[in-house]
Amino acid sequence: MAETSMTVDKPGAAIRLYDALIRPVVDFVYGWSITTKVRLLLIALVVLPSIGGLILLESRPNDLQTYFIVALIGTLVLLAPLSNFIADYLVMRDLREVERFCLKLKGGNYHVTFDLPQQVDEERDILVLKRNLNWMAHVISRREMQLETELAKTHKDRERFADMSLRDQLTGLYNRRGMEECLAVLGHEAWAVDRPLTMLFLDADKFKEVNDTYGHQAGDELLQNLGAIIRANVREGIDVPFRYGGDEFGVLLVGNDLEHAERVARRILRAYEAVRIGQSSLSIGIAMMTKTEDGYHQDTRRLLSDADQAAYAAKRAGGNRVHLHTPTEGPKTT
Repeated sequence: MAETSMTVDKPGAAIRLYDALIRPVVDFVYGWSITTKVRLLLIALVVLPSIGGLILLESRPNDLQTYFIVALIGTLVLLAPLSNFIADYLVMRDLREVERFCLKLKGGNYHVTFDLPQQVDEERDILVLKRNLNWMAHVISRREMQLETELAKTHKDRERFADMSLRDQLTGLYNRRGMEECLAVLGHEAWAVDRPLTMLFLDADKFKEVNDTYGHQAGDELLQNLGAIIRANVREGIDVPFRYGGDEFGVLLVGNDLEHAERVARRILRAYEAVRIGQSSLSIGIAMMTKTEDGYHQDTRRLLSDADQAAYAAKRAGGNRVHLHTPTEGPKTT
């Protein structure tokens, strides 16, 4: 156990010794400028051997030739490792660090930074470069955040404008275009899974008389109230209430048959009686989509046409009533 403990402690002791004695020297030398490092290398490679040759020339001139031959052979043998060491000592270590920084920056890590000492008045060139790269990464990160914020705002604005293009400004319900887009989606789903899809088509009777008698402001208020009544009597996020145009409204009821649709229509009819102006009333037509071999495009168009014809039949019967379009059972007006 003691031997194991000593074996484990040796690397720790070596690391502590390195951190205490060698690392400060390495960091101190690493902080020198490239010019200073070149000067030191020239002294080590040129001046020191020359001094050694002069010393031999004075003390042992016969050995001078041997000295230069050995120096030449040693230089040739050590040329490759020595040049690699010099290159790494001067620039390659810093360049590799800069390369790793740039690769992280290229990969989208804009929060990467160099761990640099406190800035002083005169710094070596590579430190200046690293500080500039740190600042560049900071600027890119800040601009990316600004861009993301602007893109998010643009996306929200685009969604808001897209939604506005599908909404009726007076009532807030879907407009005709919005209804047609919803009808295409819901019609395809209903056709694919045999789910009921029913449409209520509403026509405000004698609406022109309201405008002529009470003014257009009263007419707009009546339409707004009708829109609020329709929205209050359908399921939010499931059914699709819409204003088809003018005094014509409607609802797409998802997953509901004619019987349930008739109950919804009667609730709307009763609620409208409390807010109607003058002799105005509602004619409501109801139709359910029938799946045929023609495909869901034709079936959804037929649904809209059947509901419109049912509302027209209710209007012809005097208005203020509900008419169900039932092709298999014949027309039914209530």
